[in-house]
Amino acid sequence: MRKTVAALLLTGLVFTCKKKEETPVPQPAPPAPAATTSSATPAAKALTPVPNVSLPADAPIPGNGLALWLTGYDAMKSAAGGKLASWTNPLVPNVSASSSEKNAQPSVAAGAINGHAAVRFDGEANMLMTNIDISPASWPDVTVIAVFNSATEETSPLRSVYGDDNGDYDRSAGLDNRSGDEKNYVIFAGDRGVAGYFALKANQVYLSTDQYTATEFNGWVDGKPALTKFQTHWGEALPNMYIGGTGTSFNQFWKGDIAEMIVYARVLTDAERAKVEDYLAKKYGVTIGR
Repeated sequence: MRKTVAALLLTGLVFTCKKKEETPVPQPAPPAPAATTSSATPAAKALTPVPNVSLPADAPIPGNGLALWLTGYDAMKSAAGGKLASWTNPLVPNVSASSSEKNAQPSVAAGAINGHAAVRFDGEANMLMTNIDISPASWPDVTVIAVFNSATEETSPLRSVYGDDNGDYDRSAGLDNRSGDEKNYVIFAGDRGVAGYFALKANQVYLSTDQYTATEFNGWVDGKPALTKFQTHWGEALPNMYIGGTGTSFNQFWKGDIAEMIVYARVLTDAERAKVEDYLAKKYGVTIGR
């Protein structure tokens, strides 16, 4: 596990993840940076019941299992002095992404992506804590859909769009140099370490759909399959999902814009996924490649 990597390296040992099957997989080396203390709000009890949100009949996305839906428009309405302390959406009540500490609060940029507002993370200290728990212990099946860009494609330091990582390669996605291939954008796969997802380019808008089950990850980028049926196994994670980083153990602050994020506490059907992706692609000028 990542928590013991530094100690193993000091004794000259080589760290590898235990393989769950015979096919070769990327290994998590070199070790991640030392744990740091986040300036985001300390963890609070997350919402755990599987939600069922009643959306208007003309809503562009399904409400069944909808756990979080945050848009740049909502961020603009909530921002004070250009800073975002709490990101909410009245259509999904009692759900938020927030920080009470000013240095952790990202800014809001009007017209950032295809004329729409986005939340801008500085890559230094900005990160928001949600009150939903995407760990397998709470929700074995989770779908995370995001529209975002990155101001950099460099993998050092590590950076994450979202996560709940306590040091054991928990459910997270972002820039990382340990995938073992040319793909600098990765997902964390628990005891299988780091898996390359796609090759991210700086200042390009992406629409990602990350589908987690208790044992598998499937990912689509701009509507196209990018990582399919990757076998995973996650253990205990942080009790809250963070946006703009991975949480309190390894911050991995994002540097770029997040225009919209949607989370379901279930796996979407192909038709449902296509509906959400088509809505987001049209809104943010993303070309769908399915």
